Amino acid sequence: MTFYLLALSIICIFPYCKVSIIRQPLWYYLMALSVICAYFEGYINLYGLLNTGLYVALYHFALHTKQTIIRAIFSTVFIVSSLALALHWVPGFNNLPIAINEHITSDAIAFTLYANFDKAMVGLFLCTYFYSNKKPLKAESKKTISLNFKHPILIIIATILAALTFALMLGLVSFNPKIPDFWLAFIAINLLFTCVAEEALFRGLLQTKLSQIITPTRLAILAPVITAGIFALAHFAGGVNYVLVSFIAGLGYGYIFYKTQRLEWAILCHWLVNVCHFFLFTYPMLSKT
Repeated sequence: MTFYLLALSIICIFPYCKVSIIRQPLWYYLMALSVICAYFEGYINLYGLLNTGLYVALYHFALHTKQTIIRAIFSTVFIVSSLALALHWVPGFNNLPIAINEHITSDAIAFTLYANFDKAMVGLFLCTYFYSNKKPLKAESKKTISLNFKHPILIIIATILAALTFALMLGLVSFNPKIPDFWLAFIAINLLFTCVAEEALFRGLLQTKLSQIITPTRLAILAPVITAGIFALAHFAGGVNYVLVSFIAGLGYGYIFYKTQRLEWAILCHWLVNVCHFFLFTYPMLSKT
């Protein structure tokens, strides 16, 4: 029940899914229920409850403190705390194992999948932080909406082709269609717990901040490029070739966000690359032996 409630709370933070009850957004109640369930089901302990409470307080102060300097301090601490939680450095969380050291195909390295309460919570609060600070977009006509769908879809297709073709060329993966037993858990966890958190951090926060710093119009494209570089370096554990493929994919995620200014498109692009990789190619990568 914990992770269903957490997933629903994440869905409810997006602009097209907002519902309020007694002047409070529905995701507040769903998040609170997921924390209560997590405690009674053993996914968080007392330390986890305390750390969750402190994190929520930081989020509140980062959004609502009026003094600019103090708000900046709280925002910095909130973002650093988000990183620590996403990297599982904060004690008190016992995440749910889905697959442990699973060899999805005989030629692949072992793969482990968890439903991570801490990282999913980070995605939720980073997204709400992003949307709370984001200026509303102007109303669009039906014709404009149609055109705005075509462009992102082309970027998504190009990103999938570029990233996976590059992975093939570097020998990271081979073409290997399959449907693993835990496929449904993978696509749900990857979308709501992984891609939401990573895109909220890299595109929603980092790329947005870089775009505000890099003001000359002719240099604006540097924001997604720099963000893609940092995103790639975050995948250094996979090796140099994996970093290069992550950079190519990151360019696609950053460019779609740069063109649309919608975090949802970046999340969708990231997820579809991962889904195509999972079902059609060696996952996560070929074993060297």
